[in-house]
Amino acid sequence: MSDELFEAEEESVGGDQSGKKKVGFLPGIVIQILKWAAIILGAVIFIVTVVVVTVSILNSGNKAQSQAPLSAEYQATKPIYAYYSNIGEIRGRTADQVPHTVIVDPVLGFDPNNKALAAELGQRAPEIRDIVLSYFISKSASQLDGADNMQRVKDDLREEINRILAHGKIAEVFFKSYNVVEF
Repeated sequence: MSDELFEAEEESVGGDQSGKKKVGFLPGIVIQILKWAAIILGAVIFIVTVVVVTVSILNSGNKAQSQAPLSAEYQATKPIYAYYSNIGEIRGRTADQVPHTVIVDPVLGFDPNNKALAAELGQRAPEIRDIVLSYFISKSASQLDGADNMQRVKDDLREEINRILAHGKIAEVFFKSYNVVEF
């Protein structure tokens, strides 16, 4: 009897096995296409959501920068200076065994908005002239001649002149003429 129950259950579970395929409202291929379209659409929405959330988290603490800050060495153009050129031409002899003659005409560049510094440079012109002359007579011709040495001389003079100034600092030292001549 148990065999008969088992066979009866198989018939009721299996249903109608007549071989006809049941066709619903939409054909099977359309259902498959819609299923894959829904999966792809869901994946795209998920990816876009993850990207938006990640970018907003990463940028939440950062300030927007429209331009990277530039150091003085990397600026494309130098600032425009006001110039003090009333020091005049300075002549001196180097500290060599066989002295060379140095002839320079310095010009000092400074911030054009600093009117107090402009006035101070005029008042200290004799002192600045003495600093420049003392500098050149304490050096040898080999320490003064050449482009590399000229830049070092400009930097040294700028530092020495800035030590005595009270109302600002000069930014650059230029030379109208710079000659180290053997006589």
